[in-house]
Amino acid sequence: MWEWIIGALLGFLSEFARGLYRDHAASQTLREAGRLEQENNQLKEQANAHTEAQAIKEKINAETDLGAVIDGL
Repeated sequence: MWEWIIGALLGFLSEFARGLYRDHAASQTLREAGRLEQENNQLKEQANAHTEAQAIKEKINAETDLGAVIDGL
């Protein structure tokens, strides 16, 4: 009879530990997903800033080219 009680207790503890590990793994996964989402947002902001800087650079180059054409006339 003691074997059954000990077996049931060990089974319960095993399932309890397995559940704790699953919860821990899920928490780690969610934390990593949040970090990756934040990193993705930062990269998007950098890409937008780069695109805006490129547009400004092209506008300045066009104005400089137009100024050179006007000076040449």
